Amino acid sequence: MQVPTQSDINRIYEGFNEAYHAEPERFEFLDISRFGDTDNGLRLQLNDDVAQGYWELYRPNNELLICLAEGHYHAPYSQEIVPTRDLVTLRFVLSGDYGLMFDNLDNVTIPPASASIIYTEEDRKFDLSIANDSHLSSVTLHMKPEFLYKGFGVDRASLPSHLQDVVFGDAGDKNLYNFPLSPGMMNNILDLLRMPYQGARRRIFTEAKTAELICRLFQEIEDDFKATPVLATPAHTLKMKLYEAQRILVANYRSPPTIAVLARKVGLNRTRLCMEFREMFGVTIAEFAQSYRMNKARELLQDRNLSISQVAEAVGYEHPTNFTAAFKKQYGFLPKVIRLL
Repeated sequence: MQVPTQSDINRIYEGFNEAYHAEPERFEFLDISRFGDTDNGLRLQLNDDVAQGYWELYRPNNELLICLAEGHYHAPYSQEIVPTRDLVTLRFVLSGDYGLMFDNLDNVTIPPASASIIYTEEDRKFDLSIANDSHLSSVTLHMKPEFLYKGFGVDRASLPSHLQDVVFGDAGDKNLYNFPLSPGMMNNILDLLRMPYQGARRRIFTEAKTAELICRLFQEIEDDFKATPVLATPAHTLKMKLYEAQRILVANYRSPPTIAVLARKVGLNRTRLCMEFREMFGVTIAEFAQSYRMNKARELLQDRNLSISQVAEAVGYEHPTNFTAAFKKQYGFLPKVIRLL
């Protein structure tokens, strides 16, 4: 996969201008073909004072841009974005704190463990920011609206009323909606961010998992709409409490709260929280927290600038030997093996 320069990446990513220009630059919609990469993909390593990690972008066709992002931001990051046409953006965030600021509106936060839908009109500029000391893991899909509607069978009548105008661009100022990540969506995102493939297989896998992610999001929205037309039902309230528990575990993966503390935060008793969490997510609370924590460690180990001791500390282990034992228990091999692959 071709490695672009910083100026390349600013041309690739729709509407992104160079970081320190006073006025935004405008670029052709989803035009990355100029770089001649046969897999329609580009990768930018971030290794500077702002962030360490990567952005990986794919343009399977002229209708869709896929962005996979993993990295730790050491300093606040901000870009002004000016879409050159109407866009629907689906953003799936495992971790990291995104902010969006539109003219004359309050800052909108996209929290960890969430999926969001935003419809952005042509020439309506906004600022995207990533918070200081934020570890970003996300999958972002920018697409032409008709590609979503026709390609994935998204119909206005099948969506709840509060989403119809957002998805179809008729919501005015209320053009963004956040959802908690479901277990299925979280697994899709982890598959994309942890895939072992390269070359054509990497591209094919990315496109397939991306399509699955879009299908899953809208199928879950439609299923919930059919099953729970009134949102204030006990079943819906319970579901939201479990998603909140998941969000708290993701946000505090370095030092997860005890079950007692977690239960108090979401308003459930310990027994019911443990039982319902396992029923919904397929794992216990402890298993989920540890799996997410070890996934973070595995990701950080890809950065050869970090020692294993530094990775251990970053994911909340005071003693590297305890981290090594936990990592081997999770994956069946020692952390150093990652760097031999």
